[in-house]
Amino acid sequence: MRSLLWLGLLLTALAAAAEPLPVYYIEKPPYYHSEQGEPAGFLLERAQAIFKEAGITIRLQSRPSKRIQMKLALEREAACSIGWFKTEQRSAYAWFSRPIYRDRPMVVLTRTDLASQVKAHENFAALLKSPLRLGLIDGYSYGELDALLAQAEHSSITAAPTHNVLMLAAKRIDYTLVDEREIPYILAEADMYDARVTQLGMPDLPAGQLRYLMCSKGVDRALRERIDQAILALGLQPE
Repeated sequence: MRSLLWLGLLLTALAAAAEPLPVYYIEKPPYYHSEQGEPAGFLLERAQAIFKEAGITIRLQSRPSKRIQMKLALEREAACSIGWFKTEQRSAYAWFSRPIYRDRPMVVLTRTDLASQVKAHENFAALLKSPLRLGLIDGYSYGELDALLAQAEHSSITAAPTHNVLMLAAKRIDYTLVDEREIPYILAEADMYDARVTQLGMPDLPAGQLRYLMCSKGVDRALRERIDQAILALGLQPE
């Protein structure tokens, strides 16, 4: 009877081990997104290469940002997600791999008719103290800028980058922060191909943030080591 019990437990463990690892991604082109229902994006492809090198079978699924964070925080299942910024809050409930990519510095996006007013400020810190209204994304970490953004004199919170651009065009906000790579996709999603917007760099905007694979603490130590070793083997660590 005892041997049968152990055999049952062993078979259960083997079945669990054979299950593909769920890997979640948000809709954020060109990094990771869905095209005709299929996963796509250059950073998603990089993640696939990492898991393949690590010998880990995965199941890719698109999920909203907040739902991904909730699922990983529960720790009830081994699961990972692609391309997250590492913050103190997230590190409390999740494990982060070695970095897999560094973003370009963020840029200020404003209406073309406001460009001269924005450029009149010597840096981004000065712009935040101006009467111009800033649009931010709910639940999004801007990394090193978070503390500075908390001091913004005039700001609004929206649900997504597309909403920020729509609010910009409707003159409900005056500028926002965006990833330069995303601008064409954001404008296309908002159906604003002819939008009169201008992107501007600021001298005190920091270097782009590092992105990581973020996993639940249900991912065991052996899998974590295989993931990190795969990143090293593929030479994907950014400077």
